[in-house]
Amino acid sequence: MPANRLFLVRHGQTASNVAQTLGASHDDPLDPVGEAQARAVAAHFARLDLPTPAVYASPFRRAGQTAAAIADALAVPVTVLPGIQEIEVGPQWHGRPYAHLISHVHEIDLPGGAFGFAGGETLEEVADRFLAALRQPLARGQLPIVVSHGGALTAALARLLGQDIRAVWQDPRYTHANTALTQLERHGNGWQLARLADAAHLESKP
Repeated sequence: MPANRLFLVRHGQTASNVAQTLGASHDDPLDPVGEAQARAVAAHFARLDLPTPAVYASPFRRAGQTAAAIADALAVPVTVLPGIQEIEVGPQWHGRPYAHLISHVHEIDLPGGAFGFAGGETLEEVADRFLAALRQPLARGQLPIVVSHGGALTAALARLLGQDIRAVWQDPRYTHANTALTQLERHGNGWQLARLADAAHLESKP
């Protein structure tokens, strides 16, 4: 039976998150705050006493480290899931501040109606690869916990919820702080939000 619940989690904090710059490398590790955040979200999942959880991680190091903390708390392995990694922003956006995603949003409106990064990926392309990667985990009948990245999660959520990808990108409610989690529940052929970008577990982190 296909999964009827899905958790999406952003990785813990890294140095590039603190610097607020785009285009972090695939091997950008968690910093000490990020490690504490990973432990906090892992403890939160352990308290939920979930049936048959299955933990998946982006191929990027920071997601793998966060997923490993969750998997250890749940006594399950981590499966690396290519396709759920962060948006490739391309050379024109690499190193630019996060603030430009708001102040220069007009640059993300590309010729031909696409929405994304010239020389990198569009959000539609990210959503395509993310949902393609999710097909097998969702079909296995377990409860997937998927650790990914802020921009990729926004693109995927827009697609999963049937929302306009531009509107979701510009809606601050969909912005995931480090280790914030979203819970989706399947209703019929679609998904609905049970929790969105929830980081309450960080209020009690050790």
